[in-house]
Amino acid sequence: MGEVFLAKDDRQHSVAVKVIRPELASARSFRNRFRREVDAARAVSGTYTASVLDADPDGPVPWLATTHILGPTLAEAVEAYGPLPPRSVLALGAGLAEALIAVHSAGLVHRDLKPSNVLLSADGPRVIDFGIVRATDGYELTLSGVLLGSPRYMCPEHATGNPMGPPGDVFCLGSVLAYAATGQAPFEGSSAATLLYQVVHGTPDLTGVNAPLDTIIGGCLAKAPDARPSPDRVSAACAPGGADALDWGDWLPEPVAAHIRGQAAALMDLDLDLETKVNAVGREPAHAAALATAPGPGNLRVDPRLAAVQRLVAERSSGPGRVVLPQEPKSVPTHEQPPERPAVQSPERGTHRARHSTRPKPSRRRVLTAAALAAGTGVSALLYSRNSSSAAATPAGPAPEPLWTFRSEPLLQAPAVFYNDTALMKTQSGALFCLGLTDGSRPRWTYQGISQSPTPPLLVSDVVVALGTGATVLGVDAVTGAERYALDFGADFRFDTLLGGAVGTVTIVGLRFDRQDRPDGSRGPATSTNVVLGTNLKARLAQVIPISKQDIGLDLKPFIDAERFVYMDGLHRLTARDGTGRGNVLWSRPLASGSDSRSAPVVLDDTVFAADNELIAVDLRSGALRWRVRQEKGGFASVAAADATVYCTTRSPHGVEAFDAADGSRLWFCETPRLNLDNPLVAGADAVFVTAEDNKDGFYAIDARRGELLWNFTDNRDTGINEWQLSCDTAPGTEHPLIAQHFDKVYALPMPRN
Repeated sequence: MGEVFLAKDDRQHSVAVKVIRPELASARSFRNRFRREVDAARAVSGTYTASVLDADPDGPVPWLATTHILGPTLAEAVEAYGPLPPRSVLALGAGLAEALIAVHSAGLVHRDLKPSNVLLSADGPRVIDFGIVRATDGYELTLSGVLLGSPRYMCPEHATGNPMGPPGDVFCLGSVLAYAATGQAPFEGSSAATLLYQVVHGTPDLTGVNAPLDTIIGGCLAKAPDARPSPDRVSAACAPGGADALDWGDWLPEPVAAHIRGQAAALMDLDLDLETKVNAVGREPAHAAALATAPGPGNLRVDPRLAAVQRLVAERSSGPGRVVLPQEPKSVPTHEQPPERPAVQSPERGTHRARHSTRPKPSRRRVLTAAALAAGTGVSALLYSRNSSSAAATPAGPAPEPLWTFRSEPLLQAPAVFYNDTALMKTQSGALFCLGLTDGSRPRWTYQGISQSPTPPLLVSDVVVALGTGATVLGVDAVTGAERYALDFGADFRFDTLLGGAVGTVTIVGLRFDRQDRPDGSRGPATSTNVVLGTNLKARLAQVIPISKQDIGLDLKPFIDAERFVYMDGLHRLTARDGTGRGNVLWSRPLASGSDSRSAPVVLDDTVFAADNELIAVDLRSGALRWRVRQEKGGFASVAAADATVYCTTRSPHGVEAFDAADGSRLWFCETPRLNLDNPLVAGADAVFVTAEDNKDGFYAIDARRGELLWNFTDNRDTGINEWQLSCDTAPGTEHPLIAQHFDKVYALPMPRN
């Protein structure tokens, strides 16, 4: 939603200011959600939460200021120093339970209690981030068909879409305490869907948790909400004498306490460094504007001295609203270091050793330093900025000017789909719209009411097929946008992913629910199973396609035709299944695996190409291996094929490699600046397109024949998790432009021609 800045109020107290990204502030749903967060945070008061000082949810750039809590998040502390000792976990449980008492007393449910939303301060834990709270009176701000929250720390009722009350927060508390005690969440899985399945049906892994923590955590993790203890009982179990009677001055292990001392010293150094620069420039007249309009002490105002600092460093700006200083921040040594722990296995990070650092590891951005004014707010801030790697190749020329640009409401993370001379796209608010490729300045038609599933629509003849809410499949005329049909498959399903299919059928991934009747006639809690459905649109039938247990919940990314369903399975095998309801395995081909990610296989001239540590070419019908190529250093990330050539992105070094589709011979390799390897590459007849690691750096075009870096296109916008989506039409005889989407902008760029 935004960025959090370290700032000063007019009393020179440190505060944390959460600022909504300007491009998100224009979306009503984001602004409503932020306003709800502000109201909730203001309503909650207690020792173990961060107090709200001021806010302006309705301003041009909405912001929220809270007390600044010195200390790492629980996630950062465990990653750097390992699990907390039992006495610290018991104290943590008491403090978090007291925080939940304050939240629930305000008539709210937090719904997103997780390690990154828990700060460890020297005088106790603090719960932060009320971004997806729910009022116990039934008000819920969310999107139809979308679960907001973190799957690893959800409760069963939230995961199945049922109402979540205060007992749901207690379940999340149990998961957080299990993580604090063991370094691992109690439920694990290779995808969000698998995690949700484990949360609903699985047994928590509490290996190594001893009494009394095992009993406390186990009670919190009861599947039935009414079987869980209340927060006051959890607090009493963790601290029989009361949370306020605990010795909070000694509640953390020494490495974490030293980390906090280091943070405090670093903050003092930054203050002194900033003061030195201000004095060097000279003081400015006290004419800075107020940040907040609400009266009363503690209102946030710009320190007038900082105008001089802004002018001092403006020349070193790395972009609008981002100003950085040249030197690295001073490191603050600690006198004691924790002993080195043995390497441990993590499902997310692989084998690693604990970091012995006095600072938590920044999640995505390396620290450069920073003193700046947050764009649109005038808050003096200390910023984190990512250090871009130097270009491994220099573009041959400038990027072309867009043929046209369309400004939309925020778009879903799904590439455009081409139909004749138009492109079809989806928005976050549930709209499907059509732009002409020669002039996309305004939509030819718009259809409202689709789901927020981040998958592109499908074309079945001249009908655009998309998912509606729940278990609804919608058909829209591709020329006029008029609704052709709306098929509802009932309350026993929830559809979330729309895949390809043969004529008249589509393949859908979703959940199937089973609700047992209670003796009193009411419906019991729902259990759910992840399913793949072959859906006959004409007959209005959804038939389950059986898949293996290890494939449940995976992002399948299959190739689908009338006879088969080809995908990378849970054991990293390229597998083809019968596309009918039998789902029999037709053939399976193992790959040398080097990563947990699974790229989508592609098909060209009856050959399937799949990539991991190696690239293989397999006969589509028989599964016979045609050729294979190994990538020795880091493996391949994604694969695309066009015009008798196969292209792969590489991990070490970052770049694109091209192979002859017939025999696998290498054609060329183009090293690039760092890429977003989670995004697929896009191949056209004469160029290949890949997205940069930082989305503000846009994407690159590479000559498909010579392997030369042609140009880099960017709009210089950092849109957070909203990444570039690229599409090009490779149908023979077409000369359609490249369609590039970036959050709320659509750009049409001329395709390179050889």
